Amino acid sequence: MKTPCNMLLFTALLTIPSYAAPYEINLSNQHEEFCYARAMIGLDSVINSRLGVPAEHALYLAVLNHSPATTIYSKSLLKTIWDAYFWQETPHSYAIKVFYRCATEQTTPRSAKKDWLIAENY
Repeated sequence: MKTPCNMLLFTALLTIPSYAAPYEINLSNQHEEFCYARAMIGLDSVINSRLGVPAEHALYLAVLNHSPATTIYSKSLLKTIWDAYFWQETPHSYAIKVFYRCATEQTTPRSAKKDWLIAENY
């Protein structure tokens, strides 16, 4: 009895389309990469908040420059992380919101380092 069930299961699995390629995103410029990264940080922060991870553990993602005297943070990323901890909907909906706002607030692509410093208003 065990062998016919295994054969039936094997046959059923063969009929299912098997295109299990990982999801891949092709970004065309640095501005899109910046917005995508910001959205993924937001998505991860919502998940972290639901798992009970303190917000302080995610702040290293927003560090721009760390020296012994001072640490400089990106205000826009700090706001993204902080807002994620208060988000009530799904992590995916937060990522979409962050990506959309990022895409609409800047019209010209800039270097990634410059974006982290300049993107103060979220």
